[in-house]
Amino acid sequence: MPDEVIKMFDNPDCDKQKVLTWVSTVTEDGAPHLAPACFIKPVDNDKLLIGISFMSKTASNIKNGSRVAVGNAVYPNGYMIKGRGEITDTGKYFEEVKERINKRYGGKIKPKAALLVNVEEVYHLKPAEGKKRIA
Repeated sequence: MPDEVIKMFDNPDCDKQKVLTWVSTVTEDGAPHLAPACFIKPVDNDKLLIGISFMSKTASNIKNGSRVAVGNAVYPNGYMIKGRGEITDTGKYFEEVKERINKRYGGKIKPKAALLVNVEEVYHLKPAEGKKRIA
């Protein structure tokens, strides 16, 4: 992912002053599903790590084979990432998001899983240029 994309998606502590990110999946019967996401951290320039506390439908869709689109925008710039997701409730990625969610909410909101998006395509969504693949 280019540096400007990494910067736009980087919100590991769910800072409410940063741009809101959305995760899109598809149900088994083809219906679109969209959910806001927080606790997002780019990993190794080709993955996004997202904490899951409430996105049970998103997690279910991914477990059933849905691909993932993740997007955000601050006018006039926006980005969309497409890829495949992995859901885990054990291991280092889950422990990392669990720690960040517990730190932010003091145990009031329970972390359920970690979503690791393996980035396959990155698009710049600038109005004048239209959707343009950049990675």
